[in-house]
Amino acid sequence: MKPDENALRRDLASPTFKVGERRGRWAVLSVKFPLAMFFVAAPVRLGGPTGFLLRSDCSGYPATAPNSQLWHGRSNQPLADEHRPKNKQGATMVAFAMWGACLYHPIDRLARDHWPGQHQDLCWTADKTIVFLLETVHGILDSTDYAGARLPAEALELPPEFVARHAVTAA
Repeated sequence: MKPDENALRRDLASPTFKVGERRGRWAVLSVKFPLAMFFVAAPVRLGGPTGFLLRSDCSGYPATAPNSQLWHGRSNQPLADEHRPKNKQGATMVAFAMWGACLYHPIDRLARDHWPGQHQDLCWTADKTIVFLLETVHGILDSTDYAGARLPAEALELPPEFVARHAVTAA
């Protein structure tokens, strides 16, 4: 096993990761390294989903920030804009906007350059773990600005490439 995969699996087995799982904030669904599929819970909103799939490319972890996107499980592609989390004005929340193949947030390795010298507390550093990413995404969803989403049930299905033989084992 390569060092980046070993580091990710170690952090998935950590007590801090497990606390988030027990609190129902997130769950690791499967790892097919360098890709990991997570479920991130969303607060209850009228007609809203219980959460979203987050697909993260963890190559180079933890020295390199994960690159993550909200994901549609059945179609195995980025979540369409009409299914992404909306704010109270009905627009897609900025962090989840259709911008490249990433979260539009300083935590993502692809979007980080959009805030040079800003938001250092939101940036990935080599001492961070996958929990930092999941806490960030969960925190955005758990904000008072989140109004819900029209997410079809099949969007939460695990993509075929992640099913069964690639199920995660933390240790």
